[in-house]
Amino acid sequence: MKDLMQQMKSLLLFDFATQPEYIRSTFTHTHVDYQQIFPHWCPGATRKKLIATFWYRHIPAHFAMMISLSFMIVFFTGGMASVSLLPSLTLSLPAFIILFFCTYLPFYYRDFLPTLDMVMAEKEKSVLADEALKKCKRSQYSIPSLTIIFYVFCKISAVTVPAANDPSAILLNGLLGVDKDKLKQNLSRMQKISRLTPKEKAELQKGIEVARQFFAALDAA
Repeated sequence: MKDLMQQMKSLLLFDFATQPEYIRSTFTHTHVDYQQIFPHWCPGATRKKLIATFWYRHIPAHFAMMISLSFMIVFFTGGMASVSLLPSLTLSLPAFIILFFCTYLPFYYRDFLPTLDMVMAEKEKSVLADEALKKCKRSQYSIPSLTIIFYVFCKISAVTVPAANDPSAILLNGLLGVDKDKLKQNLSRMQKISRLTPKEKAELQKGIEVARQFFAALDAA
């Protein structure tokens, strides 16, 4: 009940549209929806969509609610018989002007726009981080290759090759930055080469070729 009253208060005061959680959630959903239609949709375009939503959806909806609520109060208090509908609707224009300059405009520049710009900056930072990660992954060796290179380093350093279990996979995940389950799987393959399927042997052979090139570049082949 308390949450409901808080939501009603937020709706009446129009501060729901300027809350960071609401803006962040709306920004994320809007951005994802449009990216499914336009793959190169950018955060700046989502920002403009949310600004348009603020002015052309939230403000008219809030004002219509306030006018409707006013008429409902007059109706239920029995004063509707003495009130003419047309003059009352005409008075809604000055009411809108007052709300526009005293509520909507200040909320837009003081709360909504700064929060929206902050959310967009967060999104742009996240996009740049994702692009950097994808670029790094494109240049990274495959997991079989990384496993073989690590295996060779263990052998030439007289270090015991880690067992194919979860602790070893977690340890190598911290070093190599790749999927720990696949690391565990490839460690297991290194210990039962004779029992691998033709497909697994082919993947292993590709990894060996890449590892050979890596050590050749180190003049260690």
